[in-house]
Amino acid sequence: MNPLLLKRSSIACFALLSSACSFFVPRSTASTSTTPADNALVIASARDFAYMPARDGHVTFDRIANTATTSILLKKGVESVVRDAVVSAWRKSGIVVTTHDKLVLSGRIDVLSVDDARPRATWTMTICYFVTNASTKQTVYVKSNTVHLFRQKFTNPALALDDVVKISVDTIIRDPSFHQALQPVE
Repeated sequence: MNPLLLKRSSIACFALLSSACSFFVPRSTASTSTTPADNALVIASARDFAYMPARDGHVTFDRIANTATTSILLKKGVESVVRDAVVSAWRKSGIVVTTHDKLVLSGRIDVLSVDDARPRATWTMTICYFVTNASTKQTVYVKSNTVHLFRQKFTNPALALDDVVKISVDTIIRDPSFHQALQPVE
């Protein structure tokens, strides 16, 4: 076989494969990632997602109450993990805020526990969400909700906690009064 022919055909093959692969590369659009700074819902810092069982001294800030063992230990504090999960769930929701004031979403974690005495573990979280207008310091939305998640006993606690928070955020996103709080006051 002619080495020059082999070289030319390999170059042509590489060019065709390279151009075909470019059809499958996802392209980002600038319009979905840009939001004006004065037209946003800001997620508060982790310290503003108060983990009440820890602040009351029942567990430490990196533990979740559990029925089968003493508690579930997390690598980070519960307040940080919940705040990060709220940010992730909020980004995935696609909700657009149309008010011209800066709104801040914070929360108070009243209950966070795992009941794994049965074959399936039940994750329970009661969290109260607050939306506050940063310029007037007025609370425009308050809602407490309790969500349950059923998982296998031996699951990754960080993933299960992310899922519980996502269910909780989805609950407030479906709330009409939450949508009304995000609209400008006429």
